[in-house]
Amino acid sequence: MKVGAIILAGGKSSRMGTDKGLLELNGKPMIVYLIETLKNITDEIIIISNQDEYKIFGCKVYADLIKDSGPLAGIYTGLNYATYNKNIVLSCDVPFVSQQLLQFIVASSNGYDVAIASKNNKTHQIIGVYNKKCSAIFKRELDQNQRKVKIALEKVNLKIVDANEFDDKEFTNVNTPAEFKEIQ
Repeated sequence: MKVGAIILAGGKSSRMGTDKGLLELNGKPMIVYLIETLKNITDEIIIISNQDEYKIFGCKVYADLIKDSGPLAGIYTGLNYATYNKNIVLSCDVPFVSQQLLQFIVASSNGYDVAIASKNNKTHQIIGVYNKKCSAIFKRELDQNQRKVKIALEKVNLKIVDANEFDDKEFTNVNTPAEFKEIQ
């Protein structure tokens, strides 16, 4: 099954104070970890960012179609440009996500509009597989000034994938300088 990938790197990184995807982790930008993992799964990786710096990674880079509207707008933008119906969607700040976890979610997504990971009873909306057909639903949500991914997912055929068999580290989300220091 063909699947694309969308990396969300357009956030303001207000808690971090700098662009998270470009932060160097063990000698390479955090986003490179995701690109390297995704290249084993797909031939289409799209980065959603308003920063031109992301073009150096050799992926297609698109700015948000709806500015300042958070991750939901990023997902909407990515789905709008994606050529595949199914797309892995990741935020740029989960550098330890594995190919095995992503393939597990992809395999679990058949028959659903969206499949997202759940670990220790916590859902991860930005570690998932989204169908391109959700684009219209997400656009309606954004047009109504509703920006929460969690609320938008109530309007689609959602599969919550039990990912408890995977290591906690894969779900590490880096938002602050303290969290970044912890993973180094």
